[in-house]
Amino acid sequence: MTSCCHRSVFLLALGVAAATTATAQTVLLSDNFEVNSSANYTVVNDGTPNGTQTFAFDYVAAGIPAAPRSLPGDLGGLRLTANDSLGATDAWSVFHNTVVNAPRYTMRVDAWMNFAAPSGSTEFGHVGVGGNGTTFNSVFSPISGSGAFIAFTGDGGSGSDYRWFRDPANTPPGDAANTTLPNSHPSYLGHGSNNTGAFFQSLFPSPPSTIAGSPGNIWTTIEIQVDNVLGIISFSFDGTLVFQGFFANTFSGLVSLGIADTFTSVSGASNVFTLYDNLEVVTPAAVGTVYCSPAVVNSSGMAASITATGSDVVALNSLSLTVTGLPMQTFVLGLGSPTQGFWMNPGGSAGNLCLGGSIGRGVGRQIYATSNGQVADIAVDLTNLPTPILYGVPALPGETWNFQAWFRDPAGVGSAASNFTDAVAITYQ
Repeated sequence: MTSCCHRSVFLLALGVAAATTATAQTVLLSDNFEVNSSANYTVVNDGTPNGTQTFAFDYVAAGIPAAPRSLPGDLGGLRLTANDSLGATDAWSVFHNTVVNAPRYTMRVDAWMNFAAPSGSTEFGHVGVGGNGTTFNSVFSPISGSGAFIAFTGDGGSGSDYRWFRDPANTPPGDAANTTLPNSHPSYLGHGSNNTGAFFQSLFPSPPSTIAGSPGNIWTTIEIQVDNVLGIISFSFDGTLVFQGFFANTFSGLVSLGIADTFTSVSGASNVFTLYDNLEVVTPAAVGTVYCSPAVVNSSGMAASITATGSDVVALNSLSLTVTGLPMQTFVLGLGSPTQGFWMNPGGSAGNLCLGGSIGRGVGRQIYATSNGQVADIAVDLTNLPTPILYGVPALPGETWNFQAWFRDPAGVGSAASNFTDAVAITYQ
């Protein structure tokens, strides 16, 4: 597996045929907690239940400002407490019952970690994906969880205030680390796990946060981006990438919100709690304009198509191309050019080349579609676009680039041994 998620490389994917026109992002689930939605959730505890889960909690009436993504007039959230009185470790996970199973998706939620004083107030919020709905999440005492989740404190009182968990079943080959990954793991991007680190001090300065380096008594938007095609998971706070790592298999399952008090000290539920609001899971928007469509039908009986998802914003460098409708076990090559064109049956191909000018094969690799799927995926590095020369060029805002895929099809029409997809034009912002 590559060392960075934005390498231009074909990777295997499973999926179904995508639309050939740009569409808005699809919302898979959404909850603003304005009404009691508890029937949509499964609550799991570590076996020492001493906390509460309050849906549609009016936190504005409790003196907490509205979450940053709330609509005017919104008041409610999900309020969680743990270890309210018993002086024992306590963990709760609240799973949304909607199964999320998509090639790529983003989970997003606003979180507020409330505390009145540092002493005895350290609790972990945790936000997860790919959960099984039966195993509680906790990064400490004991380590437990399913799928992946990130845990964080609001008062910086742990010594390891930011940690992420990856289920052993999702450990990629060659990586011995699993469950709670050590803060020396490459996925921590050198940021460590302590709120006193320079990265977290800059991310959450005080003020507005009560304790520098931790999101205490402030709202923060947590985002988990899952790429089940490339096997990459990314964790962000307020749009800033914090951790990013690889995984095996897929993170498909249930998303979760939770709280864990891994210390026996008690500070009282009235002072220490975690709020969540504006939970949503979305699939990425399609970008660009498909042209030269439909392509010539190949031996699969379908016309192969190419679609772009992610973002056309150069600074984000988050653009992927998905090729569907391929023959089984076929080699695929990605092509790109700033110029459109039209050439019928180039090189004896059954299809049409829809690029012109300087055509680059910048992805530089070949791979065949999976035996149980007819899909290939391209991660486009906007800092290194394909050109006919060895090294590529960076994308610039305002430029339009065109992409197409060329693939082998020995069982195709007549003597033709290859074919093409349609093409997509993307104007960078």
